[in-house]
Amino acid sequence: MLKVYLTAEIHPSEDPEKVKKAVMNVVDPKDEAKVELMKDMIRVEASENTIKKILQAVKDKDMVPLMLRLLNEGKKGDKFYLMLNKQAAYVGHIVMCDDPRESPLGPINVEFDSEAIQFLLANVRNKSYS
Repeated sequence: MLKVYLTAEIHPSEDPEKVKKAVMNVVDPKDEAKVELMKDMIRVEASENTIKKILQAVKDKDMVPLMLRLLNEGKKGDKFYLMLNKQAAYVGHIVMCDDPRESPLGPINVEFDSEAIQFLLANVRNKSYS
């Protein structure tokens, strides 16, 4: 089963519910997400539908070249990491960050497992999913 993990820091100046909303806006509602809300962080485990949602946003916003570059640079062992703009996610947009400074209050960090990496590689250039 494909897994994706989304984490975001909750800064003292931020409303935890707003940070949760930003992260949950990335998660596909069809996934049964596991949400862990802590004092200074939120962590969400989601699955295939969320991966497809992120991938579709990458394609819709012509971010495929960035995704491919990050797939080459962002792998650490059997994991792949990318960052999403937290403020954009709060208003319902999935926008990748190349640098954490592109999201002033910190990014949403997205971790893909090895199966999810294979799914991304197989589908990032395709118009539809296999």
